[in-house]
Amino acid sequence: MERWMDIQKLGQLLRWMGSVLLLGASASFMMEGWHDFGSQLRYFLFLGYLLGLAGLGILLGSRVKEDKGARTLLGLAVAGIAAQCSQLGAMIHSMVSADNGSLPGALLYEAAGWGQIAIHGAATIMLLGPVAYLGFSALNRPHARPLTVAYLLACSSLLIPVRHGMPVTLVLIAVAMLALWVDSRFIANTTVGSTSEGIISRLLLLLPVGIVAARTAFYPQSDLFLGVTSILVGMVLFEMLPRLMKEETERTRIQTFSTMPMVLGWCVIAFQYIPTAFNMTVAGPLITILPLSAMLTALSLRSFGGGAAYRKAASLLALIALLSQLGTETTLLSSFLCVALSMVMVIAGFRCQERVVFSTGIVGLIFGMGYHLKFAVQLYAQSPWAFLAAAGILVLLSASYLERHATRMFGRVMLLREEMKAWQ
Repeated sequence: MERWMDIQKLGQLLRWMGSVLLLGASASFMMEGWHDFGSQLRYFLFLGYLLGLAGLGILLGSRVKEDKGARTLLGLAVAGIAAQCSQLGAMIHSMVSADNGSLPGALLYEAAGWGQIAIHGAATIMLLGPVAYLGFSALNRPHARPLTVAYLLACSSLLIPVRHGMPVTLVLIAVAMLALWVDSRFIANTTVGSTSEGIISRLLLLLPVGIVAARTAFYPQSDLFLGVTSILVGMVLFEMLPRLMKEETERTRIQTFSTMPMVLGWCVIAFQYIPTAFNMTVAGPLITILPLSAMLTALSLRSFGGGAAYRKAASLLALIALLSQLGTETTLLSSFLCVALSMVMVIAGFRCQERVVFSTGIVGLIFGMGYHLKFAVQLYAQSPWAFLAAAGILVLLSASYLERHATRMFGRVMLLREEMKAWQ
């Protein structure tokens, strides 16, 4: 029995080795000197290569009855469809622009005219469309149809002849949202979707996103593009990868790792793009730090197990931003914003029963009210009678309220103090 298990492991190892070799062959097909044969011949050679992989997979499944090998070959053929569409997209780009960035010659494709591109596109759809359906049927039969439609739509994004700036970002966002929607709508939390083949079928939807992102690396990009793309990558990892895991700790760990590119992307936007775009020497803390706090707060609502940690970090960042703003720009608006957001943190900390969020809100509230008092003293210097009148009315109202509700207020404070001991 142990020998049989060893043989099975050896078979799995050889299957992975074969897959890696075939992927290497695909890369070699596109990179190593094939540009000497011309764009058209390379295009149809790679098309024939994919059809050969699919045909061999069908032969293994139907004749040899070797299902795992058939699924492997069909899956590789499906992955190659994205590369085929990328070649067609390169031809379309050659018709509308001569800017190829720093792309190597092996990745450059040219077309004689739009009629030729139409023929190539029709051949690709008619020949590789069924291959995509067969491949997804082998990997995830119950969801083969939506996976095929979504994958072909995602691959069609590779045909869009944009290589710079926000248009590329919009393409990335659209394809990523399509992949996440299909995954959450049809596949997530299903039995088939948690198998190794099901996971591969789900990850294939993100392959066109990776190709678009990798292609733009050969072109000069702005800081805004780099920042937004990094945030987008982190969001996709944050949302999709945890669904592939079964253990709660693994999901939390992956989501923690996924926040890194989002934080890095926002830092690029805040400290590199915003100062140059708005002619600032240094962007203010409300612009640089507070949005990052809002981002972490939003992530806490989507977190599987670490929502409290995200809210703690968000509250600390918000307090740093508010106090820094008060220190650099001491205005009534800054003080009012500090009081308002601190009240939000106090309420959120009370509802979520989290000491750090509640305490940071209290600290911000104290500083905000302190600056309000400072402005009140300045008001007294300008108009003593108005300040004294307002202060007298406020003191009288406070005294009346305390006389009537002092006992109940003290009891609530003591009760809150006891409850906070059990908070996170």
